[in-house]
Amino acid sequence: MAYKLSAELEGHTSDVRGLASFGSDMLVSVSRDNTGRIWKRTGPHAFSEESVLVGHDKYVSSVVVIPDDAYPQGLIATGSMDTTVCVWDAANPGAPVQRLRGHSGNVCALAVSRDGRTLVSGSWDKTAKVWVNGECVHTLREHEHAVWGVLVLDDGSVVTGSADKLIRIWRDGQLVHTLTGHTDCVRALAATSGGFASASNDGSVREWTVDGLVRELHGHTSLVYAVAAANGVLVSGGEDRAMRVWRDGTLQNTVLVPSMSVWAVAVLSNGDIACGTNDGRIRVFTQDDARVADASTQKQFEDKNAVFALSAKAMGDVSLGNLPGPERLKQRGDCDQVVMIKDGSQVTAHQWNVERNEWIQVGHVVDAAAQTQKQVFDGREYDYVFDVDIQEGAPALKLPYNATENPYSAAQRFLERNELSLEYLDTVADFITKNSDGVQLGAQQPHIDPFTGGSRYVPSQSQAGGSVAADPFTGNRYVPAQTTAAYSPPSEYIINRQGNSSAIVKKLAEFNTELAQSDPHLAVSAEDMQRVSELDNAVSEDACSVLLRLVQAWPVDRRFPALDLLRLAVAASPLPLTCHTSDGKSLVALVIEASNLDTVFATDSALSKTDEINAMMGVRVLANMFAHPQGTDIAWAARSRILSALDGSWSRATNKNLVTSLSNLYFNLAIAAAQKSDDDEGLNILSASSRFLEHTDNADAQLRLVNVFGVLASKFQLCKDSARVLGDETIVILGIMGKSEAVKAAAKSVGAFLS
Repeated sequence: MAYKLSAELEGHTSDVRGLASFGSDMLVSVSRDNTGRIWKRTGPHAFSEESVLVGHDKYVSSVVVIPDDAYPQGLIATGSMDTTVCVWDAANPGAPVQRLRGHSGNVCALAVSRDGRTLVSGSWDKTAKVWVNGECVHTLREHEHAVWGVLVLDDGSVVTGSADKLIRIWRDGQLVHTLTGHTDCVRALAATSGGFASASNDGSVREWTVDGLVRELHGHTSLVYAVAAANGVLVSGGEDRAMRVWRDGTLQNTVLVPSMSVWAVAVLSNGDIACGTNDGRIRVFTQDDARVADASTQKQFEDKNAVFALSAKAMGDVSLGNLPGPERLKQRGDCDQVVMIKDGSQVTAHQWNVERNEWIQVGHVVDAAAQTQKQVFDGREYDYVFDVDIQEGAPALKLPYNATENPYSAAQRFLERNELSLEYLDTVADFITKNSDGVQLGAQQPHIDPFTGGSRYVPSQSQAGGSVAADPFTGNRYVPAQTTAAYSPPSEYIINRQGNSSAIVKKLAEFNTELAQSDPHLAVSAEDMQRVSELDNAVSEDACSVLLRLVQAWPVDRRFPALDLLRLAVAASPLPLTCHTSDGKSLVALVIEASNLDTVFATDSALSKTDEINAMMGVRVLANMFAHPQGTDIAWAARSRILSALDGSWSRATNKNLVTSLSNLYFNLAIAAAQKSDDDEGLNILSASSRFLEHTDNADAQLRLVNVFGVLASKFQLCKDSARVLGDETIVILGIMGKSEAVKAAAKSVGAFLS
């Protein structure tokens, strides 16, 4: 029996990334709009938004409902790109009742044991964590890439699935078994009656026991992002805009939705199924006639499906030249079967409806038809050329747009070409998104002005909007083919060798004289001061030892000249890189501790002048370590500690020189990531840099951070896809309003490459 639309839930303003059900009458969704939402059933085919969960300051990526006797409606756990897990009382969700910290990357997966006592989280930081009563009792570390799926089995075992293509089984925090088979990233896990199921970017769903593979389920024609199971039903969703329903290893139903990506799926206890998609909607489907939506709502849903664009690539391996004509629609089909039909220059997709005994159109195939739909502007072909009125009586301006490009890039081009204000950027991008509607080819209706209702668009004010078509959580999401703009990323480290060493040594001597009077045990001998003064000409081991002692032992407000001289020594010679303090500290550990980088950005109080100077000097030493291959290796090996120390620095640092120094260090880390070919670490650097870029108006920092995007996106597809979401809009804005011409030029170049 086919599934029919029961309800469509609207409220989120961006992609719905996670979905969980509680009984038959409650759904919880989370989104890239930084919120979670609780939906309660108000009728047989109606849900209403009961609460909005506001507590994360970045995308919310995962959700699970936790049964708890003390909370009749259960607890809700949400995981976010802000690296935390928030726990909410479903009955009183005004604020989180608990916040779990420990991950250093996006928390993209959550699961709970049947009794609600054990919570498991998976993260971009390559780990999963097991939580009991709010405390982390185990950190599971064997995966080589992001952990995108987690699960707790009835015997207490924990299952993790990762971008490294592996599924691992753990007991009491120990790895006991590794399952192989998937040929691409494992995206999701779900418990089944006999074991568990997995979904993967390789396009398959697989069923397992703890001992191995049971069977493979093939039906999706693109990446599979989500899987859920209950009541003997297995439901999966993916990039082919489909939910697929499996029973006993057999594909029973296919439900197509008018949205590019089915990010999340859920099974309600009454047998209904639900999905969350990239258009910000949740849709519920049912096989029970009593819960089917009214005829008008169903008709609207079918109409949206009929004009929605499909990519031929997302339809699987199909030879467009050998497609049947309209006569194929005179033949019967199998339940939910989808066929493509070629009628002249148009290619459309149709799905067989068993109950109605007819084929229902479910979309246009973009790749096959677009070549005959092109419009010419300035000698180039585009899918759309919109007319835009900006002034009564003036000729309409032309807004060209290709279906495969980012709406913000097209909007930026339009505004720059016509010298219009940046305040229209969001509005123009939103206009493009609404009027192309995922590419509704062949539509006859006029383009409707979102403000006036007329047939032409008149910009009036800035308005939030736009559509994001890239996935920050996967390196393999399908993006329609497009021409890549030429971009040559920088490859040289930024090393700060400038400095007046004689003035620095003079300040050291001054402080040493003062300490000889107040704290004699901290002062160094005249002989040692002479060794340090000779660092300007030659770096010796003895001089380095003295310098490290000053950095470590001198009072906080007297350390900065020693740190500054260490910066010059590190740039001049690799010798200081291998020196250790008397208590065995490495150079990285010493610099971070001596300049208080571990703590100075973690407090709420304003940074003192001493804090700012020491932090700046410490960051400069770390950045200069990249002057030598040996130093690059040492700094890269310590990248986790460095990134952890710098976390949040962009929101605390106000000193211009400190901000610039921080951006230089992030830039050098990005160059190293590209050279070391480490895409996951590149993503961590990109994520931090995107937040930094949002906070700073420092021209030098903007230039460095824009190039961080370019360096990492040029090297790693995972970073390029993520950069489109993490910073595309910011980079577009900087291309117009950057703090210097160099920033604008770099932003335009990187922005064109990303689009």
